Amino acid sequence: MAADPARALKRNVLALISGLLLWTAGHFGVLAVLPLFLHDQGYDARRIGFMLGATGVAQLCVRPFCGWIVDAFGRRLPLALALVLLSCAAALLLTPTGWVVLANRVLTGAAFSIGTTALYTLAVEVAPAGRRSEVQGYVALGLTLGVGIGPPIAVALYQSLLPEGALPPERLAALAIGAVVIALSGGACFLATASPFEPLGRAHPFALRTSFRREGLMPAFLNFCAQVPYAGFSGFLPLWAIGRGVGNPGVLFIGSQMGAVASRLLAGRLADRHGRPIVLAPAMVGLAATLVGMSVAVGLPAFFVLAVGCGALYGVAFVVLPGLAGEAAPPAARGAAINTFGLGADMAQLLGPWGLGLVGGACGLGGALAAAGAVPLVGAVVYLAHARRPPLPEEAPPGPRCTRPASDLQSGLHERSLERLPRRP
Repeated sequence: MAADPARALKRNVLALISGLLLWTAGHFGVLAVLPLFLHDQGYDARRIGFMLGATGVAQLCVRPFCGWIVDAFGRRLPLALALVLLSCAAALLLTPTGWVVLANRVLTGAAFSIGTTALYTLAVEVAPAGRRSEVQGYVALGLTLGVGIGPPIAVALYQSLLPEGALPPERLAALAIGAVVIALSGGACFLATASPFEPLGRAHPFALRTSFRREGLMPAFLNFCAQVPYAGFSGFLPLWAIGRGVGNPGVLFIGSQMGAVASRLLAGRLADRHGRPIVLAPAMVGLAATLVGMSVAVGLPAFFVLAVGCGALYGVAFVVLPGLAGEAAPPAARGAAINTFGLGADMAQLLGPWGLGLVGGACGLGGALAAAGAVPLVGAVVYLAHARRPPLPEEAPPGPRCTRPASDLQSGLHERSLERLPRRP
């Protein structure tokens, strides 16, 4: 008996939500604590940006293999492998030193590239064609809950819930144990999914062209423009907010995910019904405004309201963008298209912390947040210009200009080519 499509879709969505919740709770919990730990160890903004930017270097190094891995070996196993790598990265923090934190960032970057390529590809494929943005919104609820739960708990544990007088390395090591358990549990959830895609296996040998697709370049650029603000939010906002009257900056992560809940549930349906440009471009403009607002905000109420808005607008972008990339290529190359889309996140993880760290060193952390807000504004302008351009000739639908059969055309071309050949005496 054939499986009920509605039941299979529900099972996949629930498994993806659960796995993504655990993944992001551990991932962003560690990410929120590391800047505080490095600051306690005497690192300045530039050195913190360098350490966090190592994630982007690792993502770029692994990215050429991710599209091929996901198309050759399927979606589920690479996704579980990513969570195993993440658990190894967390285990390194049991003895945190400078090089160990750097190694943690490298393994985290490798896990991110492989895992997000597999996750976004699987989430696109399990959804019916007319509901892809909607299903992306449901799956992204796991991201919302994970980011809302992980950072505030991790920051609170690091700051106050452990014995008073504990040294920063001891506090970070205690968090590492929980991060390992969470990552392995997330991998088990992803293995419970069912993918309709048959891995290509040996029929898909590795080559760079099998990992990237030209159709994914514009989604990759927009991905970069939306990820840089979050690099500022997660990497530099905690330190900035503490100095501006916010006791536990982990609360701001709760606010951002409160805003993301509504956008993830509603934005996908709006994009499926009315088109992506009318939803995506205003969201990116609003995201820019919230980051600029954070650069001048004072006190918890102002920061919390802006965090809610930032989460809502960021959530819109990541409901729309994976579907935009996934639909740009045929199923056998979908992993490569979404892998190309992931290049934007790699560059944001690399250039975001490094660039914002340099701006923070020169202009202060508030200046770094304002610079992060300028990036999605540029993305909105470029996307609108791209969406409004006339289709290229090869993209245009066939018209009535040519009515001759293909065989006649080929015969005519053959005859004209023979006429151009030199005649024998």
